[in-house]
Amino acid sequence: MRGVAIILMEARTGREKQRYTAGKTRQVAGCVPVNTETRQVLLVTQRKKSGWVLPKGGWENDESQQEAAARETYEEAGAKGKVTHFLGQWDSLTINNATGCPKKMFLFFEMEVDSVEDKWPEMQERNRAWFAYEEAVKMIGEPFMREVLKQCSLAPTSNQNTTASIGC
Repeated sequence: MRGVAIILMEARTGREKQRYTAGKTRQVAGCVPVNTETRQVLLVTQRKKSGWVLPKGGWENDESQQEAAARETYEEAGAKGKVTHFLGQWDSLTINNATGCPKKMFLFFEMEVDSVEDKWPEMQERNRAWFAYEEAVKMIGEPFMREVLKQCSLAPTSNQNTTASIGC
C-alpha cells in the first residue's frame, strides 16, 4: 500500500459524505498506530466519555479506506505514517432496530508512524499517549478494540486479516 499524505489542519465534520451499507451500517475506518522500534502503540482519549481508544472515524465517499484511516489518525492523534496492511473488519454490537444490521462496521489498518505533530486538528478535544503493546491492550476499554490490537504486528502471535461481520 502507498503512504497517504495528510495536510489538513481542521477535522472534517458532519455526516453528509459518510459511507453506509445497504443495511444502513455506518462504515468506520481506523488505525493501530505503531512504533515498531519501541514496540509502542499510540492511543487517544475518547471525546464523549473517559477512556483510551484507537483513532477511527467515518469513511467518506471521496477517499479510500486507507486514506480514511490515515486521515482519522492524523485528525485525532496528529500521527502521520505509512498504512502498511489491513487488520480486519469488526461489526458493532449495537443493532439498528429498523434493519437488524449493526449500526457501525469498523475497518482497521496498521500504520507505522513516521511523525507525531505538535499541533493537530483535535488537540483541544483529545489527549494522546504512547503505550507499550501489553499496556495498550489493558488500557483500551472496548473489547473489540482489544481484538484489533491483537491483530497488529506487535502482538506476540498475530492472526492478521480477521473478519467478524454479519454482512449487512
